[in-house]
Amino acid sequence: MTKEKYGFLGPKGTFSEEAAMLYCGDEEKLLPLASFNEIFNSLKTGEISRGIIPVENSLEGSVNLCMDLLYTSSFVEVVAEIVLPVKQYLMAPRGVEIKDIKELYSISQVIAQSNTFISEYLPEAEIYYTASSAQAAELIKESGGRALIGSRRIAELYDLEILAEEVQDGSNNHTRFFVIVNQLDAEQGFPELDKEYKTSIICAPQVNKAGVLYNILGEFKREGINLTRIESRPTKRQLGEYIFYIDLEGHQKNRHVRIALEGVKQKCAFFKILGSYERGNL
Repeated sequence: MTKEKYGFLGPKGTFSEEAAMLYCGDEEKLLPLASFNEIFNSLKTGEISRGIIPVENSLEGSVNLCMDLLYTSSFVEVVAEIVLPVKQYLMAPRGVEIKDIKELYSISQVIAQSNTFISEYLPEAEIYYTASSAQAAELIKESGGRALIGSRRIAELYDLEILAEEVQDGSNNHTRFFVIVNQLDAEQGFPELDKEYKTSIICAPQVNKAGVLYNILGEFKREGINLTRIESRPTKRQLGEYIFYIDLEGHQKNRHVRIALEGVKQKCAFFKILGSYERGNL
């Protein structure tokens, strides 16, 4: 039997690695990959048994590339949800103090999420954007006047000293991840009564006219089903044509959910159940 492998967006030290570790608990099973496309391709070919992908951040919204890949990859099924608190740390080579920092390195999103701290404590520091926190760590480790902002894991991997903890602007910064599998490997189980489930779907109406989304959502209202997220994305086929991503409470095998989904399917030209999974905890 092939050893299980869990693919995530590398390199090591990313929040995707942290989410993957939280899910599987075995670092030996983790496989860093270069792109989201590679995660999906590796899942299709069987190189990995599961992929961990970010789909939504509480501050920045959806990860559009991952959402588009879920739409175009017919072989994928969502089997789990991970909600990870995003905490950022200021770190530098050992012996460096905050007053010594002249250059600050990190990816653009991290810098943006730490703007208040930077403005107060590092207003004169020159900011350099990198492709990853790991790249930033390589750039600062030989210098006494450089620092980076990243995850605690980066400090462990590169033997850096943490100078300030949780420097992100808000304490409500969370990223939501999906665990995806190839449908051929998905287990077809039944929901457990003592667990809370969510179901994710993608759909596109048969015609683009006034009230079409209202009619689709009416199927959920009729069955008393609460929606936790709804978002539109362009189909990329023609201007003004959209698909809808909908997350709802309940398992697709529950009676009311099943009835609502069947009603939605009848009103759509495209309909796909991404999967039902246990609700992730903060």
